[in-house]
Amino acid sequence: MPYIGRPLNAGNLAVQSGTGDGSDTTPIATLDYSVGSSNSIGVYLDGVRQLAGTDFTASGTVLTFTTAPANGVGVDVYFLGLELSIPTPGDATVTTAKIAANAVDETKLKDALVADFTEVTVAAGDSILLGDATDSGNTKRDTVQGLLDLVPASITLGTTIASTSGTAIDFTGIPAGTKKIFIMFTGVSTSATDYLLIQLGDSGGFETSGYVSTTAEFIGSTSVATDTTGFEMATGVAAGLVSGHMILTLSKADTFSWVSSHVAGFTNDVVVGGGHKSLSAELTQIRIDTNGSDTFDAGAINISYE
Repeated sequence: MPYIGRPLNAGNLAVQSGTGDGSDTTPIATLDYSVGSSNSIGVYLDGVRQLAGTDFTASGTVLTFTTAPANGVGVDVYFLGLELSIPTPGDATVTTAKIAANAVDETKLKDALVADFTEVTVAAGDSILLGDATDSGNTKRDTVQGLLDLVPASITLGTTIASTSGTAIDFTGIPAGTKKIFIMFTGVSTSATDYLLIQLGDSGGFETSGYVSTTAEFIGSTSVATDTTGFEMATGVAAGLVSGHMILTLSKADTFSWVSSHVAGFTNDVVVGGGHKSLSAELTQIRIDTNGSDTFDAGAINISYE
């Protein structure tokens, strides 16, 4: 009898139709879908359901009737339980909310991905991605400057100044953030026996008091001198050529405190010493003078800083 009930058109229900000729037990030569057994399909002849395993058998893509359907009889095959087909999303239709958190890993990233991006000149404020070792490698961001801050400062060499005339030699424009300064003396001489005096300066000028400074020279016997107007370096032999260096190191940034040490040698003499001084502001300049009225008459002086 005819099928009674709701139309078989709900869900993903595929239908294939054919017509009997009274002699062919396979009026549909090849099924559109491969089936696992006779129970995987519903078969109707002119709307009358056929009994699986009795009226027909089915396997793979072959449907065989026990008796050939009569000539002109409509054959309808309903494929039961086909998996739903999920269509491929259209271009630019998948939003961030549709992707599970932490679902994208390196296997889904294109090789040589960086080459797809516009090349620009890196600036200190640009951001970069990194894995935070203190947070299980989770992705974080920092600026290029943040990475540069991790790199030890390089040493900058100043411009050599000839110490062949005048009473003072100044090195200015020392940048903010400087933490160590080397003063190099090469064959430096003064007109008489004054000691060299190194004074520190900030934006307010050179400071001429508040130094704690000791220097000692060895010429067979030891001679020690102190000074509060600058870091003193003994050079008490007229026409002696002094070569050596003084090192200035920032010891406490919030009070702009510096410590000094020096070692130098000249004719039959060795000089050593040290001291400390706190400035009113950040150091920006250095002056090499004498503790009297002598003038420079030989050699060269330079600085380097980091």
